[in-house]
Amino acid sequence: MSKMTKSTLNGIILLLALSLAMGCASTAKKPHGAHAVAEKGVSLPVDTGEGVPQERPEIGVPIPLSELDPNGEFGMCDRIHFDYDKSDIKAEWEKCLDNIARFFTQRQDLFLLIEGHCDERGTEEYNIALGERRAQSTAQYLIQRGISAERIITKTWGESKPLATGHDESSWKLNRRAEFFGVPQGR
Repeated sequence: MSKMTKSTLNGIILLLALSLAMGCASTAKKPHGAHAVAEKGVSLPVDTGEGVPQERPEIGVPIPLSELDPNGEFGMCDRIHFDYDKSDIKAEWEKCLDNIARFFTQRQDLFLLIEGHCDERGTEEYNIALGERRAQSTAQYLIQRGISAERIITKTWGESKPLATGHDESSWKLNRRAEFFGVPQGR
């Protein structure tokens, strides 16, 4: 082999060794499935895996917005929906979100929990990330309308909590959503 070929080969071997060493480095795994949580501000109730959150002392159990406003005085919705593979807020949901912002700027005793959901298409990891983007884009919209970021909690469920169990567009359309809950602050 010529000198140039040996140095090129040595460089390739060195690059492969470095790549292998970096690939084997220990990295913390991000949670996945129903337990993947994106939090902002405070901790969430612990999910027991049975769909029933355990209460933590610093915050209470999530309450659907329809229960916080039973007479519909504020015009809030419990959820909004998204287009396929999207996390941007559709114009048809802006009034509902504006009403949520108005309610939460008046109710300083509550945190707002936003849960992001997806339909069954895509990998579990992709759907966890998409659910997080949906919750985060909704949170950003509400922050721009006056709710303090410290009072918003986001959580992603990916595809693990469908509203509709069918395997067609009408079911998938319902499952692409963000849901809203009021969470009482500590006692």
